[in-house]
Amino acid sequence: MTLKRQLGLTTAMLVVVASMIGTGIFVTTGEVLAVTGNATLVLFLWLLGGLVALSGTLSYAELATMMPHVGGEYVYLRKMYGLLPSFLSGWVSLIVGFSASIAASALAVSEYSFKLLTYLNPNSSLAHFLTWEWGPKLIAAGAISFFGILHMIGIKWGARVQNFLTIIKIGIVALFILFGFAFADWNAASRLIATYEPSGSANMGTLGLALLMVMFAYSGWNGASYIGGEIKNPGKNLPKALFWGTFLTMILYVFINVVFLLAVDGTTLMTDGKNTAGALAALNLFGKNFGVFFNLGILLILLSSISVQLMIGPRVYYAMAQDHIIFEGLAKVSEKFHTPVFAIGIQILISVFYVLLANVTFLIIHMSFALSIFPLLTVIGLFKLRKTEPNAERPYKVAGYPYVPLFFIIMNIFMMISSLIVWTKTSLTAIAVLLVGIPVFYLWRAFVAKVVASKSPTPEYE
Repeated sequence: MTLKRQLGLTTAMLVVVASMIGTGIFVTTGEVLAVTGNATLVLFLWLLGGLVALSGTLSYAELATMMPHVGGEYVYLRKMYGLLPSFLSGWVSLIVGFSASIAASALAVSEYSFKLLTYLNPNSSLAHFLTWEWGPKLIAAGAISFFGILHMIGIKWGARVQNFLTIIKIGIVALFILFGFAFADWNAASRLIATYEPSGSANMGTLGLALLMVMFAYSGWNGASYIGGEIKNPGKNLPKALFWGTFLTMILYVFINVVFLLAVDGTTLMTDGKNTAGALAALNLFGKNFGVFFNLGILLILLSSISVQLMIGPRVYYAMAQDHIIFEGLAKVSEKFHTPVFAIGIQILISVFYVLLANVTFLIIHMSFALSIFPLLTVIGLFKLRKTEPNAERPYKVAGYPYVPLFFIIMNIFMMISSLIVWTKTSLTAIAVLLVGIPVFYLWRAFVAKVVASKSPTPEYE
């Protein structure tokens, strides 16, 4: 049984927005300020990160309309380079990308819940439960399990809940910005150009590192490409969804960072507010009662992030299983619900594993480098396909070619080199995870799977 094209432009665009607006925007501003020590530079990096994401979006839009199937870059890399590189992209998505991202969002839910409860009812049983070492992790695991089961019982139900949460998400962020500007103490506007003592030496390496952390918040700009096989009229809807979803998110990100920097002293952001900038800004701007409302909104945003990652991640493993390079059971689609239930189940298990073993900062650091590798290879492959398949049907061609994809490539190389210089151990760990996938691929191919030829057609969709 195959997946059906059931999703329209609105859902596809909201998937892009929901994929991006989540943990990153609420936990990285303090980290970026700590690295750079310069508030103006922080705002510039959020704008630059948006432009990098848009350049990637425009590049992916061409590939997504050429190959409008479930799986995103896994499908593109398979066509460009063969099974091994595409397997490694799926391997990294499973082991690090989606799983760690879901876990980071779920752990942030626990952190914001605790922050909220300390203001509402610090003596409540739930507040005490969250002070227990395993309390936050169990709350996080429960959130992952709930949304995973929701997406198992049908993409239409999952999409409806996802759309509702995303619309609420956009509304909350927009209100946060509008009320933030209205309630802000503009006598403190000097905070927008203030400088602080950075956590390390400020140089080009740390600048690239800070941009890489910003790009963690923008990760998800390619979200709609992962469900391309379930989107109606993908030739028209995919480019629009990718571009407008990313553009809207960039505007919201830049303005909400202005609010954060106005509302919270930089020194506090770099220390106490590293992972809870949104909570501190809301309470400082609006006081306890109104601040609690926005903190509830942030919780909904984080829950939406968990939901959308559980929606798109399993589609990658579904595509891999159809190529017989991962357990074929992950390609099974429920006859009743028309969803890849086993792929979603695996996603739940690995994400919960990360929740039990890690914290938010650890996950951000380890994800940032790993998430840059395959989008870079994918956009490089765009040039390859333009040369090897010049006459292929392209319902959309990237605007500003070749400069737009070149900008994306150059910026990603800069960030990865910076990470290798400054975060050497962490970056090498990400590379090690990637390299471990190579023997896994060949062992699977040799002893378990009957792998299809690398040129075999991608399954069609109803």
